Amino acid sequence: MSFDQQQIAELIRKLGSADQLLAEAYINGTILIDDENRSLIEGLKKTGLLRIADQSDEFRLTTDIKRLIDRLLLRNLRYRQNTDMAKMVKSVEEDIDAYRNALERNEQDEANYHLEQIDDILYESLELLENSLSVMFSAITSQFGFVNSLASKIRENERALGYAQQLVQELKHINLNDCYEWLNWAAPAELSRKIIRFVDQYKNIVERLASIVDRMKTLLFTLRLQEQTANRTRAMAQYLKQHPEWTPLDWSNESNVPNLLKRGSGLTLQTGINTHNSSLQADFVSLIQELKRQSKPILPIDRNAEQVPVNTAEAAVMEHQQDLYEAHVESMFAGVLGKQGHKISALTYWQTAGLDVKPELWLDIVFAQYCCLPQRLRRAIALEMAGNCLPGFNGNQQITEIWLRRAQ
Repeated sequence: MSFDQQQIAELIRKLGSADQLLAEAYINGTILIDDENRSLIEGLKKTGLLRIADQSDEFRLTTDIKRLIDRLLLRNLRYRQNTDMAKMVKSVEEDIDAYRNALERNEQDEANYHLEQIDDILYESLELLENSLSVMFSAITSQFGFVNSLASKIRENERALGYAQQLVQELKHINLNDCYEWLNWAAPAELSRKIIRFVDQYKNIVERLASIVDRMKTLLFTLRLQEQTANRTRAMAQYLKQHPEWTPLDWSNESNVPNLLKRGSGLTLQTGINTHNSSLQADFVSLIQELKRQSKPILPIDRNAEQVPVNTAEAAVMEHQQDLYEAHVESMFAGVLGKQGHKISALTYWQTAGLDVKPELWLDIVFAQYCCLPQRLRRAIALEMAGNCLPGFNGNQQITEIWLRRAQ
């Protein structure tokens, strides 16, 4: 066994002998030194596995060891990497030229050196992209489970989407035709295998990136809808807590509930057709017979069809299209803030503006938009509602008017 092999074997033995201690340092962040582990910690410090923390009796994992564990466990890993594909392509081209010149001069050692450099650059760039995509995919499939609030999830999704679009721009620097030009000479088989493997993995990365970008856009749209719903629900609950006269009672078990208060049974959704339903058997039989009579049945989907490439065109700036009624609600709120102490009627504004919507729906829109206002604006605008109690149901009222005034 050579000297280098002995050093590597000794380092691996140290890692194995201190497995519990290193795991504690990774999970808890620091470990305390005492009489029992003093010698072990000193040995790990000399080896370069531990370093002193803020206090003299505390030790942390060194950066290299922590990054290695993060990378293997895909924990705390950043998907936003410093990817510079233009620089990578230039380095590969320079090493290929140097490799070719070394072969022409019959300098095998120098040629092997440049071949290893090419292999390292290609492998590191692909590994960087693979790790970035893997962690990004893990983040979006868990809906950014490492953050708590919806606002944080939306912010992380926006950052990830921005990075993915930046990554698409970086991948434009890799032209497959230029990659094939690297082999446009009597290139040895060793170099050809490395370049072809790089091209194949690059194509796979582009396909995965296109799928990830689509999923992030869908998730971002869903999260924004969920945030609006959560804001309305939170504000509604806060308003009902402050105004118990508007708290609806639970009449679900009553027999004479008005239609306005009746709860719908909801939709029953299934992932497939219930084949045990006897009422559908006749329809199934007719469908099967019709399919058998077809002279040209529908061909199955070609799974080997050409993949849709990533759209690398510059994203066009779209003009913001605001909802008409939201614009009117914002205009009414602005009028309330501009008049200290004056009440503004929502129905009066509705009549003045000549809105083509039922008054009941307009009042619902006003109240919903009020619930979506930031807390500082809700404190500045006082909302008063007028309504009539339903006969026999004092816990429920039907809104007939909404008054708004500036409170601060």
